[in-house]
Amino acid sequence: MAPTSPLSSSSPHGLYDLTIIGGGASGMVAAISAARRGRRTLICEKSPSLGRKLLASGGQRCNLSNTLSTDEFMERVGRDGRFMGPALEQLGGPKLREFFHGIGVKTVVHDGFRVWPETRKSSTVLEGLEQELKRLEVEVAFGCAVSTTDFQENEFRISHAGGVIRSRELLIATGGLALPKSGAAGGGYGFAESFGHRSTPRFPAGVPLLSAEQWPARCTAHTIGKAHLQVALKKYSRVARTGDLIFTKNGLRGPVVLDISREISTILEKLDEVPLWMNLCRGKNQEDWQLIFKAWRKEGDAPLCAKLMEHLPLELAEVLCELVEIEPSSRVHALKGEARDELIRVLVKTPLTITGTTGFDGAFVTRGGLRLKEVSPDTMESKLQPGLYLCGEVLDLDGPCGGFNLQWAFASGYLAGCGLGTGSAASRVGSEGSPVESWGRAR
Repeated sequence: MAPTSPLSSSSPHGLYDLTIIGGGASGMVAAISAARRGRRTLICEKSPSLGRKLLASGGQRCNLSNTLSTDEFMERVGRDGRFMGPALEQLGGPKLREFFHGIGVKTVVHDGFRVWPETRKSSTVLEGLEQELKRLEVEVAFGCAVSTTDFQENEFRISHAGGVIRSRELLIATGGLALPKSGAAGGGYGFAESFGHRSTPRFPAGVPLLSAEQWPARCTAHTIGKAHLQVALKKYSRVARTGDLIFTKNGLRGPVVLDISREISTILEKLDEVPLWMNLCRGKNQEDWQLIFKAWRKEGDAPLCAKLMEHLPLELAEVLCELVEIEPSSRVHALKGEARDELIRVLVKTPLTITGTTGFDGAFVTRGGLRLKEVSPDTMESKLQPGLYLCGEVLDLDGPCGGFNLQWAFASGYLAGCGLGTGSAASRVGSEGSPVESWGRAR
């Protein structure tokens, strides 16, 4: 591998300071971070190119991050969000934008929240990262499918079809199981487990949902803004999200669906189906609809479906009428009492039964992964094996839509590449403390 042309090289050689398994978002940023500190760095990428999943992210537009503060960001992630604290301190929000500006990738915020590349093209982000890797003479071994990892004679041995790579430190940045067409296969779990790490169950997240009902196929032409979805089970009633929804031929997709799928995927592991309530009329409640119907009756004897179209697309208005066995062509004046109240109930809480997801093939992120208690949040170093680092999606940590998962990939990779924890893990072997304790004390 010629160090002057690392992105078109042959095979790796010699002893590396850091070897990274995986050339995705976290692996590339980790390599840049390490190389800027003068460390001889190698990326092992089994695919013929880098960043294949990065190219697909955000509809190929690449939502890099968002404008939330660090505390708000971690709170939105959920229970284990504070594990992200040290990584976000290094490369969160504004610092991430500075990082990309420094490699020639300008960013913009159009809606006050999401951070995008100015070009709105993920290819721009990948090109910037690749050029920086080339400038730093980071070596990349393409088609390098790692088979086993081991630690012998004070160095890591990374085996692949072409031989064995020797390295002082090792970073597992393989991603999870989501979007296998981008090269994801979950190999990182096995590599980490060979050093004693354990994994939690994995589920597809950021994934479209499948429904038992067939009527969503009639409504695929429209995006429903500010739709509210809630699991209609007492035990899981707190699982609710609001956002844009799109009907599909066999269920639901759209930002609100990708968000709530994080929770529904795990519930589906326990139950065959999950009932949902959907408010598809921008949050209008029972009292709102009662006033609307009262006003309609004063306006004249109009067809019911025509009036509903003031608030809903035609196809959806027809479906909701049919769900309560009311003819869409019925006149508003003819709709009284129990029939009207039943229609209002369906308008406020439209029922739908979720029977599954499109699986990892349709997922953008993996929920579950390597246990956080076995990794130091301050360095991303393993607490079980000194010199071993883990970052990004391979860990049991994921966030909602809106730049959370890419931001985590970049920040955790950057922190791991800093190498601040070299040799420090031995003193922490066997620690079972909370993965967020040190961040809490630092704050």
